Amino acid sequence: MIKQLEDDSSFNKYDINKDGTVTDEEMAKAKQMLEMELKEEKFQQQERMAWCAMVTMLVFTILLFSPIIPIGRVNALSDLLGLFYIAQAGVVGTYMGAQALASKKT
Repeated sequence: MIKQLEDDSSFNKYDINKDGTVTDEEMAKAKQMLEMELKEEKFQQQERMAWCAMVTMLVFTILLFSPIIPIGRVNALSDLLGLFYIAQAGVVGTYMGAQALASKKT
């Protein structure tokens, strides 16, 4: 089935061969491209989250060993800091596991 487009149609971007009509095949290709772009954006966001988690763990570790924060405060917050490191490591580990799983599927 052929769909004839108007000159200012928002579907002109799906007309791959620029013949003024959009076939079902062109629509399917456009849908596949959009899905691939969305997956790529999702992976990029997950990668940013993992890097952010790693950087925050590094920064907090440096701060804890620096003389800026008194040892009494570190001792008082030790349970909370342990949970923080576990949560951040969970984000990084989940990202790495998802990447390993995705690479095995392809």
